Amino acid sequence: MKEELKKEPKKHPILKIMIIILISILIFILCYSFIWIHKYSKVEEYAIINEKLNSNWNGLKIIHFSDIHFGKTTNEPELKKIIKKINNTNPDIVIFTGDLLDESINLNEASKDNLKNLFQTINARIMKLAIIGDNDYKDLDFYKEVLENANFKILENENILVFDGGTSAIQIGGFSSLQKEEYNLEKTFQTEEKNINYKILIAHEPEILDKVDHIDLILSGHSLGGLIYIPNFGGLIKLPHTSHYTKGKYQKNETTMYVSSGIGTEKYSFRFLNPPSI
Repeated sequence: MKEELKKEPKKHPILKIMIIILISILIFILCYSFIWIHKYSKVEEYAIINEKLNSNWNGLKIIHFSDIHFGKTTNEPELKKIIKKINNTNPDIVIFTGDLLDESINLNEASKDNLKNLFQTINARIMKLAIIGDNDYKDLDFYKEVLENANFKILENENILVFDGGTSAIQIGGFSSLQKEEYNLEKTFQTEEKNINYKILIAHEPEILDKVDHIDLILSGHSLGGLIYIPNFGGLIKLPHTSHYTKGKYQKNETTMYVSSGIGTEKYSFRFLNPPSI
């Protein structure tokens, strides 16, 4: 009997190449989202043009940063780079809208000392302001120690007036996280000063836009850009109290709001198409 010839299985080189390409793309996306993107930050620039602001305010530079979540994906090397970018812009006013800490991270004493020392290197010509984010209540005393040692004024249902050599003021008011404290807008902007032509509110959660009127500008954070951000669609992961406000500019009647996509991460340690920014 003739031995039957065994048929060799057909090879599919194209299929193998496609599998290799897909695996390579997946590895690249994972490395990009979990490792590389956290090491590089960008500066988003917006021009505020409003007829209420006279020429005295031309060129005033406000730096707004938010949501560090120190110890999660943002550590000392990343924060050093952020602060260097802040200082390189020569800001007049620096505003931090909360979540320096992260509820899931317990910082050791060395990390706490590093954080305090780093924040003390932030420079501003006129003033530095901050509010309390929901994660900062994990260790509120430490949060206040870091900010106050760095000469940040923490606004809690209160405001501060900025004149900067002119006769009319910009009023900046702020309050703590909507998830932890009862905000009082009337109290926040209460003042005896009559010559105010522009109001800025700093608030942690961007949903505040749906709750207030007669504010010229809101600076907010919290949403982290939805972590995964798709252009022309928005962020895919919605944190509580963000609704559809993920990052960038929003307008409601006469109120403009800018939402920072933040620096760190919360719950999930990745970002995609959404680098840390100030």
